[in-house]
Amino acid sequence: MSEIDEFPAVCERCCGPDKHIKMIRQPFGEECKLCTRPFTVFRWNTRDSGNKSKKTIICQTCARSKNCCQSCMLDIAYLIPLELRDAALKMAGIDNTLAIEQGSSSNREVKAIMADKMESRLKKEDESENCAKARDILTKLAEKLNATESKLNKKSNLNKKSETSDIKNVDVSKILSKLPFGGLLKEPSDPSVTSFFIFGINADVPQYTISDYCHKFGKTKNMTIVHNAKCGFISFTSRKSAESFAQAIRNNGLNKDNKKAGLLLLDNKYPVRVTWGNLKPLGRTNEEHKKIGLVVLKVLKQLAEKK
Repeated sequence: MSEIDEFPAVCERCCGPDKHIKMIRQPFGEECKLCTRPFTVFRWNTRDSGNKSKKTIICQTCARSKNCCQSCMLDIAYLIPLELRDAALKMAGIDNTLAIEQGSSSNREVKAIMADKMESRLKKEDESENCAKARDILTKLAEKLNATESKLNKKSNLNKKSETSDIKNVDVSKILSKLPFGGLLKEPSDPSVTSFFIFGINADVPQYTISDYCHKFGKTKNMTIVHNAKCGFISFTSRKSAESFAQAIRNNGLNKDNKKAGLLLLDNKYPVRVTWGNLKPLGRTNEEHKKIGLVVLKVLKQLAEKK
């Protein structure tokens, strides 16, 4: 194989914006997918293809006969599928027998002979009324396909932006609105409530530290701690255990003000806030958790400044 500057018959989608990319040429490297004759294979990489190289799969004679790209086999001028192009030309009554005849035989030698005849005919073919008519039809067809593709891409981008916007704003706002940041340690009137909302949990707070403290007051049936969100929920199996837990926090000497969430110092070094609250969802994605965590930090600052 050798490195060359020569450029095969490939379209812009396959070669990319750079028309002077380096290619590797392999003479008689493979059989043409259409006429089965050995042909010179070209391989290359574009800026967008990464480590995966592209190559030609049909010979230049077949590409010229079908006026298509040697790599993707789209019409080289209008970038539309050959089946669609040929169907449009057939409906318009324009002769397209060359391509049909070439693919009608399964005999390798017959295909090769037809390809040679095709090349000879293409060299002698001049401009005609049919050629002008075909160009007009294909131009309109390409414009419609491009317009449709453009609309689909715009719709897809709008949907992605909408989904991202929902995650960043609406969904997180709904989650935050249900979290009891303004709750207290006063026992709720509903005796079935046995859970607490705990927030201000930094990444360095081990979950076992929280669970060890809670188990002093009774058995827990649920403990959900999301460190990225800096908060979580703790639920006891009995109301008595929950009330003992709340009473211990009220009497720990750190909560002279009963008008805000109780302050608890875990393991004598991890300050957190605790309030009664029913279990609520804390989001599913890292983006949601991080946004909740930012709000938690703001609430902690407000509580620290509140007298």
